[in-house]
Amino acid sequence: MKKIMMLWMIACLAGCSYFVSIDELARNIQEQIQQEFNANPDYQHYRLTVLNVKIVHRQGNEFEAVSQLNYQGHEYPVNVKIIKVNGGYSWSIEDDAFAFIDEIEIEKYRQQLDRELEQLSASLDDLESVEEPVRVELSLNIRPAIEPVVQAASYDEEPIPVGNITAYTH
Repeated sequence: MKKIMMLWMIACLAGCSYFVSIDELARNIQEQIQQEFNANPDYQHYRLTVLNVKIVHRQGNEFEAVSQLNYQGHEYPVNVKIIKVNGGYSWSIEDDAFAFIDEIEIEKYRQQLDRELEQLSASLDDLESVEEPVRVELSLNIRPAIEPVVQAASYDEEPIPVGNITAYTH
């Protein structure tokens, strides 16, 4: 009985070291995502920081997680899909998960355009007022139109073709 109990404990310890806990998996995915943000040129200039990853659902070899990202001092949740593959884990984030960055950038440009419009308006207000426009009167010599003279065509001339020339050939 002691041997069976000892073998069972060894199997449990070996199994615990083989399997990854949910918290450990979340920390590993957090590190991998941060490494991707730091190394990938598409994300580097945004200076995203992964604050944490929390696994919220598990179904077989697939996990759903929520990652909190710090962007310009504010936190934004991003959904992460984790899949167990070939003894390891693969993660993915949907492209539209970063829509908050587009919204922030659009708001910055809108504010910049508002400031430029205010500056332009202020500079136009500072211009000296323009005097009344000078009124120019032109006198036109209107002459009656000359009627064109109509000349009669002689019947000896061939008609000048109009349009498709090939229609008049034989």
